[in-house]
Amino acid sequence: MRTITEIIVHCTATRADWIAGYPTGSKVAEVKAWHLARGFSDIGYHFLIDRDGTVAQGRPLELVGAHVAGHNTGTIGISLFGGFGSTEVDDFFDNFTAEQDLAARVLIADLRARFPAIKLVTGHNQYAAKACPGFQVSEWLGETAVVNAPGRVTVRRGSRGDDVRVLQEALALSGHAPGPADGIFGGKTEAAVKAFQMGQGLTADGIVGPVTWGALL
Repeated sequence: MRTITEIIVHCTATRADWIAGYPTGSKVAEVKAWHLARGFSDIGYHFLIDRDGTVAQGRPLELVGAHVAGHNTGTIGISLFGGFGSTEVDDFFDNFTAEQDLAARVLIADLRARFPAIKLVTGHNQYAAKACPGFQVSEWLGETAVVNAPGRVTVRRGSRGDDVRVLQEALALSGHAPGPADGIFGGKTEAAVKAFQMGQGLTADGIVGPVTWGALL
């Protein structure tokens, strides 16, 4: 089995009612046909999650996927059916269902348990100028399931409160300069977060979600 260190989340960019009523297997077969037409050897994703929460196997896990150029080695690709017309800053529930939310969280937790080397759970839009998967994965996970730092919520510029104060103190201890630990996420704190993220090889977006919290604490 190959070493897996990251999960990358995608969407199929299909309408919510796309071939509604068809079994999940038929939808997966259609996506596979798209990928074969592009010259892929198989469907690019390892898992797909239907609107009702059904999880389907795509490409075998032991095989490298074809879902993010330059980031297929060591990763698992999960795709959610839906996301047509979405943007990278939409809320998860703007384009996907509660059943998909639960199924994705359970699948991610299961994969992390099976492959302890997984340290990152990211979105396609963190590696390419795309909306896919149609939300910010770190924010989605951070709202109710901060995996790497229990009890910490996702914070960004404009956030206030104790979590921001803890962040500022942790940044100062790591050798960065977020300004005073006043619990206000301003420009200096954002710059310090981005510098820390760059130093850790993370996406330098200035958003402190589960991955950044896990690296800091």
